[in-house]
Amino acid sequence: MALKIKNLVFLAFAFLFISCSEKKENEKEPVLVQTIKASLVEKKDSLESYGMIVYKRKNEVTSLVDGNIVELYVQEGSEVEKGMPLLKMKNVQYEIKKTECQNILNSARTRVKAAQNNLFENEKTLRGKLMEIENLKTKLNLKQAETNLKEKQFEKNEKLFIAGGISENEREIMMLDLEAAKKEIKILENEIDIQELGLKDSDLEAAGITASKSKEESLEQIIDLNLRSARIQIELAKTEEENAIQNLKSIESLIQNLTIYSPISGIIGQLNYESGERVTENQKILTVIEMDEPYAEILLQEKESQKIQIGSPALVTINSLGIEQKSFISFISPLADYESGNFKVKIPLKNIDKKIRLGMFAQCSIKTNDKERFFELPKEAASKIQGDKASFFCVKNGYLVEKTCPIESENENWIFIKKGIEEGETIVSKNTTALREGLYVKCI
Repeated sequence: MALKIKNLVFLAFAFLFISCSEKKENEKEPVLVQTIKASLVEKKDSLESYGMIVYKRKNEVTSLVDGNIVELYVQEGSEVEKGMPLLKMKNVQYEIKKTECQNILNSARTRVKAAQNNLFENEKTLRGKLMEIENLKTKLNLKQAETNLKEKQFEKNEKLFIAGGISENEREIMMLDLEAAKKEIKILENEIDIQELGLKDSDLEAAGITASKSKEESLEQIIDLNLRSARIQIELAKTEEENAIQNLKSIESLIQNLTIYSPISGIIGQLNYESGERVTENQKILTVIEMDEPYAEILLQEKESQKIQIGSPALVTINSLGIEQKSFISFISPLADYESGNFKVKIPLKNIDKKIRLGMFAQCSIKTNDKERFFELPKEAASKIQGDKASFFCVKNGYLVEKTCPIESENENWIFIKKGIEEGETIVSKNTTALREGLYVKCI
């Protein structure tokens, strides 16, 4: 019995001690914390990201010929216009070759002129020869008429001779005169035959040409046939001249290529050679970057890339220049980067005053087509942010409870989440290192 009373007294003292301890703990001063009520807000979602200014396009300028740089008109960063000379080279071998080609062309032109003169002289000689043949034929006709008269006169005198009207001597003289006339006709006929070699209608037929019935046209056909060789010589000389012209143009084109012009307007991004250095054919000399319409390039995660499309409105801010431009998405990479898994997105910009430069940082805000409800919490409320998750302290019955939530999106000041907390929950709005889970607090 005494033992039972002793145990009851011990239990009473223990209960009294515990009650006093709890009262003492509850009487501690709570830590004052600033809080907000978690409430869903509807907003048109926007993606915020930082990017970099990149070029729209670039042109690698190469040399089509070998040469030594004698004049360099630009340097890296120089602004150039399309068609502006960038550098000039020299190649002594091209100059020597040009002189050779010019000499060959001069000789070819001389041969053309000589062939043309030869044709002119041949035609003049030929026409003279044809006129001479006509004269011989006229002379032959006259001689034949004269001989015919002599034959008739001889026949009459032959009868007189028989009748004794003329002497033997007179008869022989008349016979010799007639025979001489006939021989002269034969000589003329032979001379005409010789002169007409290659100048007859039969020669046209042999060449496959149908002789015209008109004497004048037939004569021109014969002249054309006999001048073919001379005309061929002219064509050959002209072919040589044309080849010489083409060769000269080719070497002049190579010499023109020794001066290199800018293919586009932009800035010199990279210069690989200096004045005096030798450039070989097809070597890249420099890079011209077009900067009239650069891009703001950003990288978006896979989840974010699903919320945008080509044409989505975007606002690009370049803080270093105080420039803000409204634009749109013009390019979304169809493939993610193998290492980061991000998708490349490009937003075109206008660069009228040429202030925007490559590599500048740009802040991009892209409007999506989604209207969603988010918990909008200040970034300074987060107890920690790791990757795509953020932790916050909620107040439950006067004590702090830490909750970790997936981040849907964020910008410089706010974090937007959909789950992990509940509507109306009390959230610590400004986190400090002194706060910890289970801490006794008081909301202010």
